[in-house]
Amino acid sequence: MRGFAIILIIILGVGVLVGLNSFYTVRQDEQALVLQFGSPVAVRNSYETVTTTPETAEGEEAATPVESLQEVDEAGLFFKLPWENVVVLDRKNLGSDIPDIEVLASDQRRLTVDAFVRWRIVDPLKFYQRFRNEDGARAQLQRFTESNIRNALGEVPVPEIVSGQRAQLMNEILTNVNEALAGTGIDIIDVRIRQADLPAAVAEGVYRRMRTEREQEAQRIRSEGEERARLIRAQADRQQTVILAEANEQSEEIRGQGDAQRNKIYADAYGKDLDFFRFQRALIACEESIEEGTSIVADPNNLDVCQVFIDRARSAGGQ
Repeated sequence: MRGFAIILIIILGVGVLVGLNSFYTVRQDEQALVLQFGSPVAVRNSYETVTTTPETAEGEEAATPVESLQEVDEAGLFFKLPWENVVVLDRKNLGSDIPDIEVLASDQRRLTVDAFVRWRIVDPLKFYQRFRNEDGARAQLQRFTESNIRNALGEVPVPEIVSGQRAQLMNEILTNVNEALAGTGIDIIDVRIRQADLPAAVAEGVYRRMRTEREQEAQRIRSEGEERARLIRAQADRQQTVILAEANEQSEEIRGQGDAQRNKIYADAYGKDLDFFRFQRALIACEESIEEGTSIVADPNNLDVCQVFIDRARSAGGQ
């Protein structure tokens, strides 16, 4: 009886263990592939292909049917046999960074390109048969993407890659990568170039050359500026000399005319009274002859110093 109880407990324990291993859950952002001895049995919460025909106006030819992917909502709890294996895969959009892609553009200039890819698993069975896991898929995805980026960018010059038809190039790369991975269970959503730069060694050489060219251009502009400045200064100096000469000539002419007119006025004025003229000239001579600090010896009985000049002027006038 005791042995039977032990056997029963063992059977119940095995049953509980088998029961626990017979259920599995699939989240909303997951998809599952059920395998039985390596062979696929079922796919849960994956995508299905839907074919639609766009509506056309009456009388027009029928449009070409369009295939699109539609999510199947099968998330929840599922039952499986104990010997079945469940492979859980991601259903979200996945991303892969592809750095340091060496590209030779059509103008023979090298670029280092950083890109990224957005992709998703749309067929778990084909994906598992081709890649087994996400790491294997990322490795092949990187290889195909690098190859297509080199092919697409190698047909255009660097300016078109940097700021020209980049969107068109990305669409071309996206189409080519999708075609290369057709039938693998992967759908490429987007391919983008994040950065495109010259390699470090080449960039340093380019920057050096650009700096040298700018320095040469600056030196040329400075030389031309100095030459023009010297020319302007020479013209200004010549004009200054001409203007000063003309001004001096004109001033001397005006001064001469003024002196002549002054002398005429003096002559007319003094000619009316010669005694007054002599008296005035004597005072002027006295004033100009006696300067500050001049020592004068005078007769105590006659302290009028200018009287001597007046007397001499009168005597000279008398003669």
